[in-house]
Amino acid sequence: MKSIHKPIVIVGAGFAGMTFALNLKKLNPSIPILVVDSETNFIFKPLMYEVLSKEIRSWEATPKFANIFSDAGITFLRNCLTKISIKENILEFSDDLKLSYQYLVICTGSIPNSFSVKGVNENCYFFNDFQDLKELNSFLKKSQETAFHKKLFIVGGGPSGIELACKIKDMFTDKFEINVVEKSNEILNKNKIFNREQAEKALEKRKIKVLLNSTVKEVSETRITISSEVGITSLDKDIVIWTAGVKPNLSYLETDEITKKFGRILVNKNLQIESHKNCFAIGDISVIEGMEDLPITAQVAMQEGNHLANNLQLLIQGKDPLPFEFKDNGEMISLGIGEASISGLGFTLSGKLAFEARRIIYASKLPDITEILKSASSWIFQKKSIFKKFLKKDNSD
Repeated sequence: MKSIHKPIVIVGAGFAGMTFALNLKKLNPSIPILVVDSETNFIFKPLMYEVLSKEIRSWEATPKFANIFSDAGITFLRNCLTKISIKENILEFSDDLKLSYQYLVICTGSIPNSFSVKGVNENCYFFNDFQDLKELNSFLKKSQETAFHKKLFIVGGGPSGIELACKIKDMFTDKFEINVVEKSNEILNKNKIFNREQAEKALEKRKIKVLLNSTVKEVSETRITISSEVGITSLDKDIVIWTAGVKPNLSYLETDEITKKFGRILVNKNLQIESHKNCFAIGDISVIEGMEDLPITAQVAMQEGNHLANNLQLLIQGKDPLPFEFKDNGEMISLGIGEASISGLGFTLSGKLAFEARRIIYASKLPDITEILKSASSWIFQKKSIFKKFLKKDNSD
């Protein structure tokens, strides 16, 4: 058994960091754990769409870190990492604070990727965090007071873009002419076929136009320039929402001692940084050697966090860590107010029942924080019996 003289420091408290911290504390209650994040609240990103559409209240999807970690006996510090001195095992923060660690877990998540397209950062809305949500919601509210048929473009036909398109259409009906711009030849090109088919039906039903094989060249204050098979077109726009992709948040990483691949930190199958075995990277910022095709999703981040908690406990006990294995539990996507699509674990489901099931599943993954949050989510769990009946019927077919 190795003695722990310094804290285990976790930088970043998204799905990966939070899952790791809470699971490690359960495995080893006496271990000193410090979690550092630049924000005060956890953001349950898959439910941001329901916050936008007012299907749930904002605080239900943004619990406070202080509550989450204090209840678990974990120390939380709000601060912004500026530098890692990995040879000295020292972290430097924006207020000149320096921290030393015995083990380090880096999981600072992702930020929007503009792909250097001119005008994106200045003239687009994003949907990556709660501040983005508030800014977008403010614009949409103001639009209710003005003319109909405003021209709205969503760049990126992945899950985020499709979920936003359907929610906004259901919220505002004829207020916006919604166009989804996708560079490939189909939407949701990395997702399950069933979910893609259901999404295509949802878009068609709502008369949302999809521009396939199209890329954005520039976004100005009033226009969006799109390149497609027919050439380059400049179109009037009232708003552009950019969901075309993300990149790892590694602004603090100046050292060349850490190997990168595809712009992300390369780790071995034990989730360790190979050159510094007491350092780990999980979630959106990392790529596992030999497993480069893993999707950048909350599901992967949570499984990595859980696995790393077990691995670190093994290391503390003087045992060898185990290689990470991803288990695909399927995927879920909301398709407008009160509707969703689910594909995985041997079944498919769409429509209103899928929406209820999605809410139940996500509620079960929320951190166990306070009685208030449990009470606010209780209505979701009351519907478990419906979902169980469906699963029983599905398994008997």
